[in-house]
Parts: sequence; structure tokens; C-alpha cells
Amino acid sequence: MSKQRYTTTVAEVDLTTADGTMNCHVITPGRDGQLRAVIVYMPASGIRPELVDIAGRIAAMGYAVVLPNSFYRLARHVDIDANRLGDDDYLPVREFMMGLAGNITNPRIIADTGVMLDWLESREGIDADQVGGVGYCMGGRLVMAAASAYPDRFAAAASLYGAGIVTDEDDSPHHRLADVSGELYFGIAENDIYVSDEETAALKAHLPTTGVRHTVETYPGTEHGFVFPERYCFSPEGAELHYERLADLFARNLG
Repeated sequence: MSKQRYTTTVAEVDLTTADGTMNCHVITPGRDGQLRAVIVYMPASGIRPELVDIAGRIAAMGYAVVLPNSFYRLARHVDIDANRLGDDDYLPVREFMMGLAGNITNPRIIADTGVMLDWLESREGIDADQVGGVGYCMGGRLVMAAASAYPDRFAAAASLYGAGIVTDEDDSPHHRLADVSGELYFGIAENDIYVSDEETAALKAHLPTTGVRHTVETYPGTEHGFVFPERYCFSPEGAELHYERLADLFARNLG
């Protein structure tokens, strides 16, 4: 794995969709030449500063990173303290968050991704023929829905403790994973209160039937959210390992 790190620049852009204005962070590394792009799909807690920092770490690998606010249909800015979701006095916020998350359907994220891909194609200095994607928590579902909907565009996609990838719904992302032409990576938290053992087992059983290149890896001793440094469950070892896995995945498939 390359240890190269670049100084990054963060900007905000508004992209017009059929449903409104989708505000995005765009993070680019300071290096010459054409850039490949990576889309980062957020968790249900929204775009907190720590998520922008995570996207920046990925950009520092040498990629143009787009981090969309997938809640834009209802709120331009959502920043929920995930550490307090178990507090009784935080229950209204939890209910608000779950309502927002329920608003992000797979068809909507697929449409939003199409807008981002079109925008990336229009940018000078970005080679958007093939992109990468990574999602955390809810974002794991979103990135897999996007990768299967645009199989010729996503060269690699990664889910970290992704929730809702395998469901009983007709549009569950796992139904279309066989359409993916790129490589998939699934990082599983060993102790995950939001992703059941049954869902993980179903995913592991389903993936070999798809013929898709994939890796499923369990991170020992970790909990849901372990990548995020401000969470009670943060695992420095797990977070660094996930960056290594992403760097290898994207280098192998995006160059």
C-alpha cells in the first residue's frame, strides 16, 4: 500500500436534483494530474466534522472525494451526537434521526448518485469514467445500492458496518449485487447492535452466488461506529486498518 499523503482542500458545492439542492463537501488532494473520484456515503447521524475528516483521509490517498448530504430533501445540515442516542432525554433526536433515515430510499440515492456522476464528468482534472465508493452504517446500504445501479461506473465499493444491505424488501441492495462489475469490500464490526448476526450471515451466504469479487472481513473487538474518532466505540486499530483496506481496494481498482 502506498503511504503517500497529500494536503487536501475542502470546498462546498450545491448540486441540483429533481428534488431540490443537494449540498456536498468536495475534498481534493494537492497533486498534479488527473484524479479518480470516490463518493463517501454518510451514516444516519449526518455529516459531522469527524466524517469530513474521514473523507479528507481518503482524499489524501490521492482522490477527489465527494461527500453528499443525503438528508438534503428535509434538512441542509444534520449533526447528531451518536454518543447520546441511548439517553432518555435524547429520544426525540433519535426519532428525528430515524425519520430522516427512512426518507433516504434506495431509488432516491440512486438518482442522487447519477447527479454526482454527471457533475464529476463535467469537472476538469477528474477522470470519472470509473469511481470508487464507501459508506458507513446507513451509508453501507447506500453505496451498495449505487454500485449495483451503475455497474459500469463503480470500480470498487466498500461498506463499513453497513446496515440494511440484506432486507426483506423488493429493492434490498443484495438482490442486485450480481450486477456489480467492480470489487466489493465489507468491513464487519464484531459486536454490532445495529446489524444482526442473521443479516451478516445472509450476506456472507449470498455473496458467493453473485460471482462478484468480494471480501468480507470482521474487525475483532469492535462495535458499530468504530471508525469515528469521537464515538465511545472508536477503535484506533480498527480505523487504521480500514484506511489500509480502502487504500488497497482503490489503488487496485482505480489506480
